Amino acid sequence: MAIRRTSPIWIVAVLVFSLLLGSFIRGASALTTEEEKKLGKKILLEMEKHVEWVKDPTIQVFVDRIGYSIVREGGPTPFEFKFYVIKAQSPNAFAIPGGYIFVTTGLFVLAENEQEIAGVLSHEISHVNGRHIDQMIERSKRLNIATLAALIAGALVGRGGSGSQAVAVTTMAAAESVMLKYTREMETDADQNGLYRMIKAGYDPSGMITFLNKINRMSLSTAPQVPVYLLTHPAIESRIALLENLMQTGQKPVGPFKKVGNFKRVQSMAFAEERAPDVAVNHFESMVKTNPQDVDEIYGLGLAFKKMGRLDKSIEVFQSGLSLSPKDPDLLRELGIVYFLSGKPDRAIENLETARSVSVADQDVDLSTLYYLGRGYQEKGDFGNALPLFLKVQKEMPEFIDVYHNLGSVYGRMGQKGLSHFYFGRHFKLIGEKNNALLHLRTAIEWLERGSPEREEAQREIKELTSPK
Repeated sequence: MAIRRTSPIWIVAVLVFSLLLGSFIRGASALTTEEEKKLGKKILLEMEKHVEWVKDPTIQVFVDRIGYSIVREGGPTPFEFKFYVIKAQSPNAFAIPGGYIFVTTGLFVLAENEQEIAGVLSHEISHVNGRHIDQMIERSKRLNIATLAALIAGALVGRGGSGSQAVAVTTMAAAESVMLKYTREMETDADQNGLYRMIKAGYDPSGMITFLNKINRMSLSTAPQVPVYLLTHPAIESRIALLENLMQTGQKPVGPFKKVGNFKRVQSMAFAEERAPDVAVNHFESMVKTNPQDVDEIYGLGLAFKKMGRLDKSIEVFQSGLSLSPKDPDLLRELGIVYFLSGKPDRAIENLETARSVSVADQDVDLSTLYYLGRGYQEKGDFGNALPLFLKVQKEMPEFIDVYHNLGSVYGRMGQKGLSHFYFGRHFKLIGEKNNALLHLRTAIEWLERGSPEREEAQREIKELTSPK
């Protein structure tokens, strides 16, 4: 079940711009790429304290595969792009300095297909590479902290309660007066380059247009309330006209277009993540009642019951889906996960191994499948089978924090104290527990062999943790 945080999002904005004004804005010079990277990391660290990330490997890998496929086609870049998904119903995308790009679960719910998600990501990637964020920061020097805080908050909050809307109104008024949002020229540049990147990456460029049309219709239907996306991405009608003109005058690509995953399933996961469990259950029950043979809707209902904590109902729903589609890897994965959560590791392993076996190729195996399969073997005391699964998950998704704790535990049970403390140290560092991280990393150094990569990494991390900020 999603945890609702009570910290208002504008606190993030105050912290962000306090850092920004105190450390980076000076004179008339713009930020260097290195300064931009450092600023982005500071903003990210502050955001982690106040926003709720979606950490499911299935959703994360889906976003990463789209994002990095587009980044690769853009040529050399000084930035190391990272993609994050935030739990929020408002459809939005936002980039901060240094190549950090955020999308909301609401974006997945609004979008119709993978091509539209690719269009949004391509647009944001183009903003980063065009140094547009740097230019926005340079213009923002004239504003006081309160206004800057309102502006950044307006870019992050959804169309929720009255506080969020008040921030959004303040944001629009201030943005109109000082242009602390992407200019029309920036949007034109990002659209043109984004369209080019989409085509090179193998996506249908019309996805960018169809998504903007959805946002435009939303703005008309919710007026005078403005969709948050438009607070930082203005001139949507002229953008649509420009893109349509580019599509008409250029050579339109012909499919089949790239597809990195099952968008409908990812969309169901996003919906179940962002909505209250009873709302999600009611939604998917209605859909299944209308289309009882639709396995995608059955999948969503199983997820909703899992989030609600009704594991018995979740198992029942996923089994009904498998009766219609016996070799469906998503259904097998989720059924295996629910069995594990229900304290039935043998049944979990059975279904997760089947999910792994029906994948077309090893690289197509879902990381959630591997992770929970590893947990099943760990629960059974079969550390020889658990370890390589956890190591693969850690290699493929190093930002997945939970797996470091599993690795620390498994290595400890296998008697490898150095590696056990090393991974525990990394886990505590990633969750922000500095003292525990230092304790484990220093202990790891005592046990790890000199010259080993893990010992050298532990020394680097200790230095990073103890160096003055």
